[in-house]
Amino acid sequence: MATSAPAESAGLGDDISRIRSRRQLHTEIREAILNEFILSGKLAAGARLPSESELSRLFGASRVTIRAALQSLKDQGYIRIVRGSGSIVLPRPESISSGIDRLSSFDTFAQQSGKKIRTADLEFTRIDRDDDPLAEVFEPGPVTVVSRTKTIDARKVALIVDYVPESVLPLDTMRRRFDGSVLDLLLTDGVAEYSDCTLIPVVATGELRDRLGCKDGSPLLQLSELTRDSVGAVVNRSEAWLSPETFRFQLRRRRES
Repeated sequence: MATSAPAESAGLGDDISRIRSRRQLHTEIREAILNEFILSGKLAAGARLPSESELSRLFGASRVTIRAALQSLKDQGYIRIVRGSGSIVLPRPESISSGIDRLSSFDTFAQQSGKKIRTADLEFTRIDRDDDPLAEVFEPGPVTVVSRTKTIDARKVALIVDYVPESVLPLDTMRRRFDGSVLDLLLTDGVAEYSDCTLIPVVATGELRDRLGCKDGSPLLQLSELTRDSVGAVVNRSEAWLSPETFRFQLRRRRES
């Protein structure tokens, strides 16, 4: 039988309800619920989240906003909503799953799926824009290339190569602040506004196979992404090769109005 955790006894700190202004309120509340109740292990699979009215009091938000946060958690596969019974925590998925329309890093996807993802084989390189065709999307000048693999349980699950103009993030700054994700740095600095992505299936051969340590011909997902600022200038080019066993993306399709 599902058990309920009253909001008053959940032991949440005061900082849980300090909502930052740069994102929508229901998004902040969704992440607070996810981190404090689900990913923390406070509520096991089958347990009930506090009711909408309890969450509304806890966060000082309307029930409409709380409902939107819960619906987002449902869409991500963390809970199921049963009319008359509340929101039930679901077992954790084995893969890292997220909507591809969210501008979030792979580190964030993993953290929200309860996975510990680590960075390996990290390399920083300074090139001129004209040295690499992939950097030609930028204005003339030096470009920082950040290459690394990602591991989960000591298994390589991704190879990621980012290109960032030094006018956006100087190489020395990148080295000092980098903590696994270039996109997270750009989001923190308020530089990244949106991105255009292409996702295609590829197979691992040659250098790609060797860097990921997988079998020749293994299937991969290649995500090519151009991230832009508020005026449309490209601030980051990212090429990522991902294990389809680990990363899964969803896209919600809606009928035309």
